Amino acid sequence: MLNRVLSACAFAVLAFAMNGTASAQNSSHESQSFSRALVGSWKSAPDEMPLSSAFDESVWGPRAKSVRTVELQVDAMGHGTLTVTKKVIDGHGRTVKASTSVEKAQLTLGGSHRAVATRVEHDVTVTSAVRTYPDDPSYKWDLAGLRVAVASFENDGNTVEVRFEPAEGTGAFWQTLRRAAASKTDHGS
Repeated sequence: MLNRVLSACAFAVLAFAMNGTASAQNSSHESQSFSRALVGSWKSAPDEMPLSSAFDESVWGPRAKSVRTVELQVDAMGHGTLTVTKKVIDGHGRTVKASTSVEKAQLTLGGSHRAVATRVEHDVTVTSAVRTYPDDPSYKWDLAGLRVAVASFENDGNTVEVRFEPAEGTGAFWQTLRRAAASKTDHGS
């Protein structure tokens, strides 16, 4: 009886190992090199969040809001720059002094693979990342350990999703970006 159980376990382990090898081979055949469909400029709509707690109102004033925009530039070699700009807008629509931060990450995009339905996930390596404050150009904060994910969609060549995940675990988000319209200088006119 014990021999049958051990034989069954050995068979199960062998079957799982072979299935895993086959899956790895299949996924490597499905993986593609850098997707040229990502080349270009991408930008999010402003993501606005009201700052309406008693504390927020004491700091920023009534009707203030936090605004985040995300931009992604990808060149033909698969090098990209992801820029996340955050600022506070007061109740009169003005940017509050010293509230703006800019997080900039240099990326290398690699192969891609279909995740679910029409969703295509792209391999991303963050080569460097830093947070700066335009009101104090001398201040820089290294964003070591930042993770970025990029997904596109087979049925919509004008939309990508970006996941921004700082190492400290706070401030992570997904943001939808749309392809930016090409300027006249992009066409050489």
